[in-house]
Amino acid sequence: MQIIDNRALLLRVRHPNKITEAIPKSKNLGDNKVLVNWGVDEARVLKNLRVRDVPAPILGRYNWTGKYTPYDHQQTTAAFLTMHQRAFCFNEQGTGKTGSAIWAADFLLKMGIVNRVLVICPLSIMDSAWRADLFSCAMHRKVDIA
Repeated sequence: MQIIDNRALLLRVRHPNKITEAIPKSKNLGDNKVLVNWGVDEARVLKNLRVRDVPAPILGRYNWTGKYTPYDHQQTTAAFLTMHQRAFCFNEQGTGKTGSAIWAADFLLKMGIVNRVLVICPLSIMDSAWRADLFSCAMHRKVDIA
C-alpha cells in the first residue's frame, strides 16, 4: 500500500473488482492495482473488506492543533476513534484520552463527517477535564454546558 500525494491509496490486491464495486470512485489500474481516495469513509470500507494495514486519514491529513504535540499513543487512539463509528476508549488514567477524543472529533468536524459532538460526563469533570483540554487541544472550538 502506498499513499499518493496525501490524498489517495494505491493498493495491490488479489480481487480489485471487489474494491471497485464497494467504492464507486475507486479506479482499477490493472495488474491487480487499485487507486482509492484516502478518506474516512473509504478507509472504513477497506477495513470492512479486510484490507490489511489501512492507515487512518487523521494520521496524514490532520494538523494536530493546540498547545501540545500528541504522543504516539494519543494519535493511535484518535485514529482508532475516527475509524470506528462506535468505540470505547479503555486507555489507562492519565494517558490523554480526553485530548485524543477532542482531536478525533475536531478532525471529523473539519472533514464534514459530523456536525456537532455531544459529550456526556459527570458535571464534576466537565470543567476540569473537558473544557480545559478543549482549550488546550482545540482552542478554535467552542463548548457549552447544558
